[in-house]
Amino acid sequence: MLHRNGIPVPALSSLKPSIPWSLHSETQEIGYADQYWRSLYYFNIYRLIIGGGLLLIAWELQFTHFGAYDRQLFLQAGIAHLVCSALSMAFVRLQTPGFNGQLTFQVIADIILFSVMLYASGGLQSGLGVLLLVSLAGAGLISRGRLALFFASVATLSLLLQEAYASLTIHNYIAQYSQAGLLSMAYFAVAWSAYRLAKHTLASEQLARERGIDLAGMAQINQLVIQDLHEGILIIDKDGNIR
Repeated sequence: MLHRNGIPVPALSSLKPSIPWSLHSETQEIGYADQYWRSLYYFNIYRLIIGGGLLLIAWELQFTHFGAYDRQLFLQAGIAHLVCSALSMAFVRLQTPGFNGQLTFQVIADIILFSVMLYASGGLQSGLGVLLLVSLAGAGLISRGRLALFFASVATLSLLLQEAYASLTIHNYIAQYSQAGLLSMAYFAVAWSAYRLAKHTLASEQLARERGIDLAGMAQINQLVIQDLHEGILIIDKDGNIR
């Protein structure tokens, strides 16, 4: 405890308990969790648009490769994807079950159903394999990179199994393992890029939170010091303007 003009002035160390750092940090953590769920909600909007668009194209336009091998199977997989996306929207609103569980279920559902639609369309020549690139990138950013490489591994395995199964069941089908390998490399490249970007974003957000806490603490310390001053303080620049 310091004294000035007979008036006790608390030391800076004694001011720390008066700064609500823990409450401020807790509030930011709640906002951070809300940001996760909001990103997952927008991700489901994208899934709904893609699922509905694929169904509309396959239903109305006959000149596409969508459902070229088995149109009925393609439509069934598309409807299942649309229903799954709609149900996921409801669960995201309820925020139950947990975030990682919901994200994992949604991405795995995308991988499986897109693989089925890819098979029903006659393989990689339909171009549907590219759709998983967007899903993997979005999932990697939403999960802050924690599950990105896992999703890329599952997508690669599903793609290779689809090619192997198509070569066994589709007459005169030539498995395109080279294209499947290149597309799998693209999956991992996108997942790794999402991981690195998410890691950089997390570091920036952490630094911003720490700086915000430091600034809030310094502002309160300055306020306490100013309250105990008997003199006024006026800050001006070199031109005499009051700052």
